Amino acid sequence: MIICKYQKHKTITMPRRKITTINLKDLKSYHALIDELRNNPAYADKDLTTLKLTVFDSYEAIIKEVDKAINRLQCYVAARKDSIETFQGEQIISRVHLAKMLGISRQTLTSWINKGFITPYRLPNMPDIETFNTDTVLQELNRHKSERKRKKI
Repeated sequence: MIICKYQKHKTITMPRRKITTINLKDLKSYHALIDELRNNPAYADKDLTTLKLTVFDSYEAIIKEVDKAINRLQCYVAARKDSIETFQGEQIISRVHLAKMLGISRQTLTSWINKGFITPYRLPNMPDIETFNTDTVLQELNRHKSERKRKKI
């Protein structure tokens, strides 16, 4: 039996990355960089003394609230299994529909796909159409959850 405990719809998001700003004047290569930029016409009217470099801190990609996403998908499927479209026995779920099922934004879903958390499926008869299967997505999310628990131990 599935207990739908996350009824209130709040979008699940990925954690924001921290930003570090580097003052380029502190680098040994500062003068060479300024000389190169001065020779570029695109920067002729720019104040190059204000040059700064912004970098993102590296981090291990995780799904912050994977339990909520799993529960939302299970609840959605339990409540609306008959309304999920199929073609030749395969579920046809778009990115928009899957994001709604998971309670996340389309951008977050795209990020999860790009990071390898969720894998789209292409139908053999329609290779241009990207779709998802709820059972496969649940397996992938549960695998991510298990890997996170294993790394914490």
